[in-house]
Amino acid sequence: MDVLQQAQKEAAYITEIRRRIHQNPEVGFEEFETTALIREELFKYQVEIQDLPIETGAVGLIKGEKPGPGKVIALRADIDALPIQEATGLPYASRRPGYMHACGHDGHTATLLGVAKMLSSLRSQFSGAVKLIFQPAEELLYGASSIIEAGCMENPKPDFILSLHGGVEVPVGKVGVFPGPFMASADKFILKVKGVGGHAAYPHRCKDPVLAAAQVLVALQTVASRELDPVDKFVLSVCQFNAGSAFNIIPNEAVLTGSVRCHDKAVRESIKERVERIAGGITQALGCAYELEYIFGIPAVSNNSKITNDFAQSARKALGAENVVELERPLMGSEDFAYYLEKVPGCMFRLGLDDGKPISGHHPMYDFRDQALPVGMAAIVQFVLDQSR
Repeated sequence: MDVLQQAQKEAAYITEIRRRIHQNPEVGFEEFETTALIREELFKYQVEIQDLPIETGAVGLIKGEKPGPGKVIALRADIDALPIQEATGLPYASRRPGYMHACGHDGHTATLLGVAKMLSSLRSQFSGAVKLIFQPAEELLYGASSIIEAGCMENPKPDFILSLHGGVEVPVGKVGVFPGPFMASADKFILKVKGVGGHAAYPHRCKDPVLAAAQVLVALQTVASRELDPVDKFVLSVCQFNAGSAFNIIPNEAVLTGSVRCHDKAVRESIKERVERIAGGITQALGCAYELEYIFGIPAVSNNSKITNDFAQSARKALGAENVVELERPLMGSEDFAYYLEKVPGCMFRLGLDDGKPISGHHPMYDFRDQALPVGMAAIVQFVLDQSR
């Protein structure tokens, strides 16, 4: 069976679904209409919808009819949009001011619905079961943990899990794979530098927290340049610096807020102490004090090598060997898909979206490439069928 050819027969149908979702974006845990559409489509395909205590998102189950014990394979797509005003001017642009699908989750959802439709007609060709997880609130970075707590990984428990994410670093028509640590962990810090404010004309009577915070900001960059091995993948970015209320008042406090990204668990666990040491030393030297709130967010996405290689082999069969790209480097972005990988091994692959004029996600001109939909569908369906052989 030519899986890609069959997927292409569904291209117009699944494109129409993708554009309906694109026109009606909903942010994390507010994806009520999107959930209703997903459930409606799954019902059409005679897919069992699991009863879970969730308000948004859905989990479907397709049981294979091929003899044999088979495996339980989980497939995950995220469904939420972003609070961004769309500027594409497309006929199917967002109808909701201030909201849009700027990260391609409309394409992820449509691809998995296309997979559901194809697999529902191929039950005799695979054993075991396929669990379809339509996850809310990925952009909030805790949608995965929420739906996992609701029981999406139980009854039955998957043997492994696969997910896709659109990638503008891969050409349309291709998929990209990377075994091992692939996407970074994401942690947050809020550093308050406390001093003694006063009149800008008399700084010698003050303990200036702005000056101290500025020096802390610069010194934090030495963690990457002077403390860690250069081959470690690490980013510390201070993204907010808030202080003061007027041009002639030295404030009592300055606040730095930032993000920390790592691939290595040991490096990740060492960063809080390094930030504490730098902040403590500088603020003490300048007569100030500090308070640090360090929030460990989502862990790194580390692709299981065997599952990644198995998926790549299936994708080559479905798409042609020339359309499977081995990515040269991992990414520093983060994904709450990592929480599933704490439960079972799995893989996230990149679905190519580069058509010669790619626009990265989280941009008001972003739009998922509809040509990629049958490509993702075919690669995933072939992987499921191959796991039953």
